[in-house]
Amino acid sequence: MRRLLLITGLVSILALGWSAAPASAQAARDPAVLEAEAVIAAGDGIRLDAVTLANTGCGSSCDNRDPNTFKIYYDGTRYYTCAEDAITPKLSSGYVYRVSSPAGSVELRYSPRCRTAWARTSAGWTAFKVVSRHLNGNHRKTIEGYSEYGGVWTDMVNDANLEASACYWPASGTDWHCTRWY
Repeated sequence: MRRLLLITGLVSILALGWSAAPASAQAARDPAVLEAEAVIAAGDGIRLDAVTLANTGCGSSCDNRDPNTFKIYYDGTRYYTCAEDAITPKLSSGYVYRVSSPAGSVELRYSPRCRTAWARTSAGWTAFKVVSRHLNGNHRKTIEGYSEYGGVWTDMVNDANLEASACYWPASGTDWHCTRWY
């Protein structure tokens, strides 16, 4: 009798295991989950837990990524982009992270949540860049762009425990015009 109960229990456990497998396979076929997995696999997104995000932002995973389209998945299929909370930092005396002249302009954009920075220009026919450096002043990374029409930006650089500056070279200029380090 005990053997029969044991075998019956084992059959029940196996049956539960078999019925659970199709349910999890069904969940994996959720279109939102598949889309998130495809975005991450294509290199257009990353999944981060809350602790990592709070401590380091998206770090070097966001280097060379578009702040408007790169997705940070934080809760299953929910995500945000770094551009969503972007600011142009300023001091009480005014903007020191935006530089302009009759020939062009550039501003440093910063995402507090992602802890990333990038340069954005509204000028046409200008070269511009975002420069990242370590706190000791050593160069880390430069990402350059060129604008024929304005309203464009560079890709992001990690800015967690680093500094960044945005610069532009107007078409008629002779030198880079840069923001303060942030």
